[in-house]
Amino acid sequence: MKPKTLEHINEIAVIGVDIGKDTFHLVGFDEAGQRILRKKIKRVALQSTFERLPRCVVGMEACMSAHFVSRMLRALGFEPRIIPAI
Repeated sequence: MKPKTLEHINEIAVIGVDIGKDTFHLVGFDEAGQRILRKKIKRVALQSTFERLPRCVVGMEACMSAHFVSRMLRALGFEPRIIPAI
């Protein structure tokens, strides 16, 4: 798999978010299912990071912070999906 450059950021169709205490991990995929984004960010940088990304579906595991993050993403125009932990 060759690494994608920032010019491919506009091709993101789905982003997965792993919510942690202080850091979040983002993984973005295009329509074909190819990974085009992999990024570790601090909690305080979450909103500014998502403001620069194209609007898409964002999936995250249900946890204490998931509803807060979901409301923030919805206000930015994203389509958040909270997935129950199994």
